[in-house]
Amino acid sequence: MSTDKAAAISEKTKTENTIFGKSTSDFLILLITAVTMLILNIVLSIAYYRSATAPDLRWLLAFLDIAVILAFYGAFGGRVKRVLLSMKLALTMLFVILIFAILGTLIPQGETVLDTDWPQNPLYSFYTHVGLFDMYYSRWFLALLYLLGFNISFCLFDRLPTTFRRALRPRTDVKDIFVRKCPNNAVFDGVGEEGMEVTRKILAGHHFHIHSGATGSVLAEKGRWSGLASIAFHLSFLLIAIGAIITAMLGFEGTLQIPDGKTISFSKENLRIPGGKSVPSQYADLRVTNHAFKIDSTPVKEGERITGYRTSLYSSDLELTQNGESLVSKTITVNDPLRFSSSNWLLTLITSSKINFHQNSYFRDEVFGYITVLQVTYKPGKSLIYVGFGLMMIGICALYFPHRRIWFKTGEAGELLIGGRSNRSRVSFQREFDRTVSEIRLTLGKQEAR
Repeated sequence: MSTDKAAAISEKTKTENTIFGKSTSDFLILLITAVTMLILNIVLSIAYYRSATAPDLRWLLAFLDIAVILAFYGAFGGRVKRVLLSMKLALTMLFVILIFAILGTLIPQGETVLDTDWPQNPLYSFYTHVGLFDMYYSRWFLALLYLLGFNISFCLFDRLPTTFRRALRPRTDVKDIFVRKCPNNAVFDGVGEEGMEVTRKILAGHHFHIHSGATGSVLAEKGRWSGLASIAFHLSFLLIAIGAIITAMLGFEGTLQIPDGKTISFSKENLRIPGGKSVPSQYADLRVTNHAFKIDSTPVKEGERITGYRTSLYSSDLELTQNGESLVSKTITVNDPLRFSSSNWLLTLITSSKINFHQNSYFRDEVFGYITVLQVTYKPGKSLIYVGFGLMMIGICALYFPHRRIWFKTGEAGELLIGGRSNRSRVSFQREFDRTVSEIRLTLGKQEAR
């Protein structure tokens, strides 16, 4: 057997013993690892969210989420990458998240469900376990955000280098065939350098930026940086997803009940937080004092006779202390909460790490008298969400400034070749291109474009 034939057989055998570009053993190890972590992820998620007394496993579950995605990516390689780079996946994920966001608005969330008829539903326990009443903090909603985040991240890293390269080093030197095959093109016979100079002046007068190539071709363009609009738009969704994940992982919404004139610790035992979440460490030593609860009443009249009184306003004089030191105090009402941020200014700037104490309601107890019910919210990812929405608006506005390019050069037979293309608004660009060609024709005299 010849050496070449033996090498070919060896190469064929090697190829047949590979799956997705990996050896069979490596592929099976990665696949088994991915499936094992996925099963472990599901089991721990069910155990964590079914038990109110379970330890805080959010960080372990987040690590498992990422590890499962990376393990499947390592096993299937390019196939997974093509899925993660697919715009269809991004649009599908956005649509699914939008549907669940609408459901989360229609279905009561948190403890507000106790004031509805949902607890009488035979499937109430099942709905609670699957996170229907704590939707934005549920495992499956977080999984959707993780997948959306990975999808957008892969799209950004795949397209960002090309977008910057086109903006920083535009394609100036082109061949005749390229200009002739542009979606919009025209040819002027026998005008040579005169036509080049006329075209340059006309396009410069129309506020095109002119780039001269080394081979004699010239590029005139508008909206050079408009390609970044798509990047900003994608980045906005990524920041919104990251902000939502941070809020779901670290944030919480709970209720705190404080009797009039009493002080309680800001602990997990006193602060009712769904999902078994813990109080952030920087706020664990806080103590909340309700110095006074006040009710303002308005008389109810029938004619000139007062028949009763209706509560018009109620407020609580709150004070936050830590290690015996007073931090902040305020008289809060229903629409005027007390806000307190960490002493770490960098953490506050990056994550909007503020705890808000809202006057929610009150009730009267036979032993303690009036008891104030506070709604306590902590949403550390809010700043990223706001920045994301800002970038989204910038990206949408930038869509009105398309990238328009017109190349012109002298052909081999001395003719003037003009070709142009636009990434968006092609109909309006066609009209602009036709007007430019007409202006060139009129300036050159009786030359006809073809």
